[in-house]
Amino acid sequence: MKRFFSFLITLFFVLFLSFCGKKGPIWAPHIRTPQGIKTFRAIQKGDTLILEWTNPTTYGDGKALPEIEEIEVWLYEREIESPKDGESTGEGESPRGEESPRRGEPVGIEEFVKNAKIISLIKREVFSWYRIRESNEPESPQFCYFYKLSGKDLASKTLIFSLRIKYRKRKEAAFSDLKSIEPKIIPLPPRKVKANMLEDRIEIRWDPPRWNINQTWPPIVLGYNIYRMEEGGEEELPQRINSRCRNQAKFEDKNFLFGKVYQYFVRAAAASEPPYFESDDSELIEITARDVFPPAVPAGLMSVAGENFIAISWNENREEDLAGYRVWRKAEDGDEYILLIQDPIRENTYTDTTVEKNKRYYYAITAQDINGNESQRSDPISEIIEDEIP
Repeated sequence: MKRFFSFLITLFFVLFLSFCGKKGPIWAPHIRTPQGIKTFRAIQKGDTLILEWTNPTTYGDGKALPEIEEIEVWLYEREIESPKDGESTGEGESPRGEESPRRGEPVGIEEFVKNAKIISLIKREVFSWYRIRESNEPESPQFCYFYKLSGKDLASKTLIFSLRIKYRKRKEAAFSDLKSIEPKIIPLPPRKVKANMLEDRIEIRWDPPRWNINQTWPPIVLGYNIYRMEEGGEEELPQRINSRCRNQAKFEDKNFLFGKVYQYFVRAAAASEPPYFESDDSELIEITARDVFPPAVPAGLMSVAGENFIAISWNENREEDLAGYRVWRKAEDGDEYILLIQDPIRENTYTDTTVEKNKRYYYAITAQDINGNESQRSDPISEIIEDEIP
């Protein structure tokens, strides 16, 4: 029996030692890479470049990111060489014999990192300063940065921007996509914008700009875009209301409602197709769409005399906001027309039973809309009830 227990103890130790320290399969460590900025765009408006983007909120695997500490704005000013007068150069070569980037030539990330510099550090404490007002547009940018152009930026130069995020514990994301833009010479804003309320439209007019942003003349204007906001309505953000770039200094807005307050501004465009390379905003004008326009004067009056009444009729008006008609009468010995009914009637007929025989009466009709605007009186029509001759 002792030998049997000794055998078991020996077997146990052999098995234990055979498994001790045995390595399993090697698994690659899971490294979460912080997300960089994906939604990023750059546009020129007047003498300002506007960078717009959306900050990421998750890692690549969907896990929540730590708080963003700061956003770096990087800029690479890439000179586009031009040959001097009287000098001939080969394609892509500068007058000095150095290789020169051609206009529109793409920039790689290595060239960008080598030449770019940080122009702004946006700390988390001031993110609210760079927020864009909320928009109904899906995936719309949430932040913006304004870069003011100088005169030298309007020369042969390409500006390449990128953004980089730094998270807590100094974790850095990769650079965002590179956005290249060649600043254009853009006109100054339109001047003397005016709005005029008409019966079926709001007419906006303006004067063309006098100069370009670099004070050159004539202004480079290939069209205009008109923007509108509705006070207290759905259009709290400016909406472009012209479908195509306008080539005239006027616009008719027919998509409005009476009683609403509208605000308008206009931008001059240096291109007739998107991107328009727009000017800054013109002055903002405001107009209340008040309905002060009466219906048309009723027409086609006819009369019929009965035994003890006079019936009149007229053509129907076509206004959508018509409230009804008012009937006016004057006796042949009277001086002025009097109103027979106080409240407008919807029917285009009326029977007057308060008449005397052998007395001529004159009738006129006015039309009234729901806002109380009343037309002028129609041309009168007269009628008389005569006694029958026995």
